[in-house]
Amino acid sequence: MIHGERVKQVREMHQMTQSELANAVPGVSQYQLSRIEKGSAQPDEETEALLAATFGVTIDFLRRPPSVNLEALSPQLRARSRLTQRAKTAAMQWAKLVYEEYKNLSSSARPIPCKVPVMRGASPADAAAETRSALGFTPNEPLPYLILAVERAGVTVLGLPFQTENLDGFCAWRDTEPIIAVLSDVPGYRVRFTVAHELGHLVLHEPGQTGSTIEAEADAFAAELLTPRAALAQVMPTRPTLNSLAMLKTQWGVSIKSLVRGAREIGVIDQERAISLYKQISARGWNRQEPGHVPQEKPRAFRKLLEIHYGANLSTSAAARGANWSEELAMRVLEQHATVDELPHAPVRSVSNQGSNVIQLRSRTAL
Repeated sequence: MIHGERVKQVREMHQMTQSELANAVPGVSQYQLSRIEKGSAQPDEETEALLAATFGVTIDFLRRPPSVNLEALSPQLRARSRLTQRAKTAAMQWAKLVYEEYKNLSSSARPIPCKVPVMRGASPADAAAETRSALGFTPNEPLPYLILAVERAGVTVLGLPFQTENLDGFCAWRDTEPIIAVLSDVPGYRVRFTVAHELGHLVLHEPGQTGSTIEAEADAFAAELLTPRAALAQVMPTRPTLNSLAMLKTQWGVSIKSLVRGAREIGVIDQERAISLYKQISARGWNRQEPGHVPQEKPRAFRKLLEIHYGANLSTSAAARGANWSEELAMRVLEQHATVDELPHAPVRSVSNQGSNVIQLRSRTAL
């Protein structure tokens, strides 16, 4: 027996309506599909196979009872007013898909205790300073990596093989477990800000809390975490230009526009000069693609768990069989998670695994 919620999940992952899916699967009407998703009807074997093949999963996946419920906090980081409900739902369903397999794999690994501080009601600046310390960084240094440090602090970070123009990532809760999801094809500097922003929600806000005020607080937290204002004051040129800010971008891993905002906040430039710089950024077409390289960061833990289960020479086919996914789907998910060679080369100073650049997820059977 297949579960209608599974059919709904994979349909919504691909942003399809029931009518669109019915048109894509021969011999199935929208009415029949609606009954299947509600659990009041079952498809025949041929339709089961067609549904599975359409979405890159196996029939066994459709027959597996749903087991994941995530409570999203802020799945609308960028261009919130233009984010459609369909895209928001798709992102959540992708997160459920990847997280479910993450939890299956982590059942045989020792969990990392969450060391991220909970500071409800604190100022974003104070919370960012405390979080920097919890992540193992000094108060004023550029962060050489962020996602790896966040994972080491016990936050589950998932890479999703899904992209939409108006969303870079979001955070969610599974009971007391904090989760950050990062979408694909997002520039490196935006990935860092996305993760920092969502981390701000986890530190500062209650699950389910929404609104423009908390988004502004998460932005302020992210800016202070990545570029502490005291440190920025020491390195900011007295008369910043776009070229000098592009050089700072590569050092601090943030956008040029973020540095303009920082320069304004620390009083190096006034509002008139900030507006002038923003106009120059727009005129040069940098709103979409800025100069200055920021390395791409990916979460590591999901792939590490797979390596524990299937060996260091992980094959896509093994990952696919374990998750009841197609090999194509497994490959797309794996591509969002770092191999050992893709880990940052900077010395890792973690509060939980000092001196290592690999997340330690030890198999219980090896203890």
